[in-house]
Amino acid sequence: MDTEQLSQLVDARKDGMIKDFCSMLRIKAIAPDSGGEGEQARAEFLVKLAADLGLGKAEVLCSSDPRVPSGGRPNIILRLAGRTDKDLWVVTHMDTVPEGDISAWASPPFDPLVKDGRIYGRGSEDNGQELIASLFALATVKAAGIVPEMNINLAFVADEEQGNDHGIEFLLSKGLFKKGDLAVVPDHGASDGSELEVVEKSILWVNVEVLGKQTHASTPDDGVNALEVAAKYMLKVTDELRAKYADSDPLFNPPPSTFVATRCESNGPNINTIPGKQRFAFDFRVLPEYRLDEILADMNRVAKGIESESGARIVLDVEQRADAPPRTSVDSEVVKRLSVAVRTIKKVEPRPTGMGGGTCATPFRREGIDAVVWASLDSMAHDANEYCVIDNLMSDTKVFALLFAGDAISSAQES
Repeated sequence: MDTEQLSQLVDARKDGMIKDFCSMLRIKAIAPDSGGEGEQARAEFLVKLAADLGLGKAEVLCSSDPRVPSGGRPNIILRLAGRTDKDLWVVTHMDTVPEGDISAWASPPFDPLVKDGRIYGRGSEDNGQELIASLFALATVKAAGIVPEMNINLAFVADEEQGNDHGIEFLLSKGLFKKGDLAVVPDHGASDGSELEVVEKSILWVNVEVLGKQTHASTPDDGVNALEVAAKYMLKVTDELRAKYADSDPLFNPPPSTFVATRCESNGPNINTIPGKQRFAFDFRVLPEYRLDEILADMNRVAKGIESESGARIVLDVEQRADAPPRTSVDSEVVKRLSVAVRTIKKVEPRPTGMGGGTCATPFRREGIDAVVWASLDSMAHDANEYCVIDNLMSDTKVFALLFAGDAISSAQES
């Protein structure tokens, strides 16, 4: 069998894919954090669908969660044995965010609409498209009688939208994934499928509170102006950090680390008062080679200096910290294999990229597992009128089928 024949087998499933995809989207899978009942009903549908597609009985691993009616958050595992002991994983998530403002939708968010080459509905792009693509790719490979080179494993996980505790992190705690595995996490990408995300920046959100002394604006020397001290600290910190941590990495957009002040809170309603308190926040996105501990030490050092000069007190509070894991090498096996499949099917040149924030590849990279984030998406996640492009659904299914088949489809290496 060659690549064209494999693609034709995928195309033959198109109507069924769309039908089953729409059936899945009608089943809500919203976390209890957002007022939903979890993923149980959608998981039951997918277990039956996998069996109907000839993939046998799925393994279901549940994380206990008394907040949902079923008492647990299910994670589905499907496997197809290969000729070697190497494992390839495709990890997608079943859960979705709520619909948001219902008046912003042109059609009911949980009654999917197929129109103009798109499937509209909540969760259609995030992450239903790639879940269905990976499922039907595996079914196509198995039905064709192809014995893949590697063991092919699909994981449909819970709880991605709320932090992965009941999904990826739960499965990692069970030892499901191991160092040496290859992982594709198709939850972000470019519309043409050309981006392979292999590295992330660290994230650091810091709240700053400056405590001075309030007084009348006509007698500023009687007080300590918290707003002025905050402004001095804000500018000095960002100037110093940008100068010290100035390296760039062309995989990212923008290439350097970013150190920016963001939210600034009100310090009072009137103009004629010197404020005694000022709160604001920083959002830093830092290249993975730099240590966040060192950056925090620099922030504290600058704070101490300005405190000494001004008489104010500067209090730093870390609201969020996510240290970037090691990057997946652009020469890693998973990048090379996926690049071949994307190049062959999509007719684009894949390019490694970085992201300014965390992805679901983070937990895998943290465990020393090479992971790539890839999909063909229009970036409609969480939007009203979310949609998936049917052509992307079909071509991504073909990419996965070719990736799964490996060297059993020899022409993939020649294309």
